[in-house]
Amino acid sequence: MSNHNSLKKRIFICAVAAVMAVSSVTMSGCNLFQKEGSESSTSSQASTKSKDGSVDESAQPSEVKSKFEDNIAVKSQSYNITLPIMMYLFNYNYQSYLSYYGTYLSYYGFDSSKSLKDQYYDEDSGQTWYDYFMEMTKQYIQQTLIMAEAAKAAGVELDETDMETVNSSISSLESTASANSKTVDEYVAEYYGSGVTENDVKESLKLTTLAQKYYNQLYNGYTYTDEQYESYYNDNKTSYLYADFLTFNFSFGSDSSESSVNEEDKQKAKAYADDLAKCKTREEFEAYITKYLKDNPSLVQVSSDGESSESSVSQEAFDEALKTQVEAALTTKYSYEVTSEAGQWVFADGRKANETYVIEGTDAYTVIMMIKPSYRDETVNKNVRHILFTSDTYGSEEKAKAKADEIYKEWKEGEATEDSFAELAKKYSTDTGSSSNGGLYKNVTEGQMVTEFNDWVFDKSRKTGDTGIVKTSYGYHVMYFVGDSDKAWKVAVDSALRSQSYNEEYEKLKEKYTVEFDDDYLNTIAVFQSTESSEETETSAASSTTDKDESKSS
Repeated sequence: MSNHNSLKKRIFICAVAAVMAVSSVTMSGCNLFQKEGSESSTSSQASTKSKDGSVDESAQPSEVKSKFEDNIAVKSQSYNITLPIMMYLFNYNYQSYLSYYGTYLSYYGFDSSKSLKDQYYDEDSGQTWYDYFMEMTKQYIQQTLIMAEAAKAAGVELDETDMETVNSSISSLESTASANSKTVDEYVAEYYGSGVTENDVKESLKLTTLAQKYYNQLYNGYTYTDEQYESYYNDNKTSYLYADFLTFNFSFGSDSSESSVNEEDKQKAKAYADDLAKCKTREEFEAYITKYLKDNPSLVQVSSDGESSESSVSQEAFDEALKTQVEAALTTKYSYEVTSEAGQWVFADGRKANETYVIEGTDAYTVIMMIKPSYRDETVNKNVRHILFTSDTYGSEEKAKAKADEIYKEWKEGEATEDSFAELAKKYSTDTGSSSNGGLYKNVTEGQMVTEFNDWVFDKSRKTGDTGIVKTSYGYHVMYFVGDSDKAWKVAVDSALRSQSYNEEYEKLKEKYTVEFDDDYLNTIAVFQSTESSEETETSAASSTTDKDESKSS
């Protein structure tokens, strides 16, 4: 039985922009996206060129006029959004999705070199990939406008810090355009559609920043009692239960040319499994499988090139591989599930430590030993700040390390406070998931971050105010330990409660604020079509949100 929780660790992960979640939005007045007296971009300009200058002919717009007039594609009570803004959001959304999920989309028959309108996302319903991305963008902008309307009603506006964030994104866009020997208007028109300008991007960022600001106020403003946490946990207990156990397989796999398994091999495997199941402790279990593997060295996976016997590799390499394989028998924090026979046994009521169970499979017997029966995660989470320096940014690993040392020294010779550290993180950190928040990651769970980062944070001697430099595969991190937060189960429940509270409030706001779309007009938006993946497109952000990877996503 494999541990389906063991996914690739990352220190941060960029969420796909504009993918059906409020991410960042703002507006500060009626008709913000259309200045009085300015010429509007007509739908006939909405064609998009690829990098080689070709146009997605299948997406060429017809002479469709806005039903709202004045080039407006979407309206709410206080705000109008023009077609170029929607064109930018649609294409940014599409490109971000393609960049993030591109390697998997081919499994679903998606071809980025073909028109989205000629490929079905759901053939049964007739929904094309174009329809899919348009609906995604519409849902996003609906949430954006509703949050912006609520922000306006509550008197929430952009402040100087908010505008610094917006202007920083525009500066990055200007740098990328310059690196490609283009003006910003030329660059955004090429990648997001003819008629889209730098001002469109900036106004979109202002809108998304305001909406995000109000969303954060709502989400972070909810408070709950300990009784509410316990009540929610008890009502949804299986969502927060884990178990730790050991497993080992004794194979009796048959030759594919044979119609049945070798009964003699099966009986031998059964005897080994029954013998292992007699073990009374974890130490006995691990000692048994260690001896078994030593007696059967071909089962020890020493290298990726197929060499696995003691005679073909050094004793040191063999012993290390053996140790790794024995350690791999332990599964920790296995999430609750009762769809498999193993899961049913592991999470059965009354299960006790050191109990064993044998499962007969089609080609192997699996032995399970219970180590830690069903439990909720009482581990205390941590809060930490960091400043990331990468070789990509500074040209080499040595230069990144030198810069980390320099900034760390600057902090120590200055005020040397958490606030001063946060300011340096905002200025220097290349981790877009935390730099705007002063390098802060809250409620970090053990095992969530990459190994070196995790080990530093969860060192048992770690105390508030500790600092240092840690090297990981991402670069050099100047670290600041903020302190303990809540227990892991409580943090997870808190997140669920906040999402529930927000969703309930959002439904009320949806009834209060209406968002109207001109679907025929929106359908004239052309798509950026290219078989190439453009790193440049990732530098501008319609509404990107970056966060730590709470689910160990790969």
